[in-house]
Amino acid sequence: MSYLVNSFAADASINSIKATVQNLTIGLEPHKVNLTDSQKVGLRSMAEGREGYARLISQIASNNINSLPREHNPDDLVTRLAYDSTLEGARQALMSLLETVSETQLANSIDIMKFVDDYAASLQISRNNNAALDLAMREVDDWNSRFANKTNNNTPPATGNS
Repeated sequence: MSYLVNSFAADASINSIKATVQNLTIGLEPHKVNLTDSQKVGLRSMAEGREGYARLISQIASNNINSLPREHNPDDLVTRLAYDSTLEGARQALMSLLETVSETQLANSIDIMKFVDDYAASLQISRNNNAALDLAMREVDDWNSRFANKTNNNTPPATGNS
């Protein structure tokens, strides 16, 4: 049988990733901002499509300082735009790591269910000749009656070989 995961990352590697992420999180703790849901409502952020607008205004403001009130310093906006770029780089790196871990975990869980299905089928056949196994498999029967899907969603679609 072919499995999706053919090698396992060493526990030390996974533990190193977890420790690194925890240390990075601790490092950002003094700079962390938590907005409540009510604080987010109605606020305007530099969402998709607005970064170009913000950078354009920044350039125009920097080139036309005399047109701004004295309390406005265009360098403040430049600094925040640079910080946003730095944060975006970190976010993209973390998203890449998250995708790698998520996809690997999904593949492993698919492999697990292949084992489970094979073992369950073998145990169902063997239970007819083993009273102790029959008793143990009643829990599986109960589980299946409560939680099992009535249709198999893991069956690949039929492909025509024309």
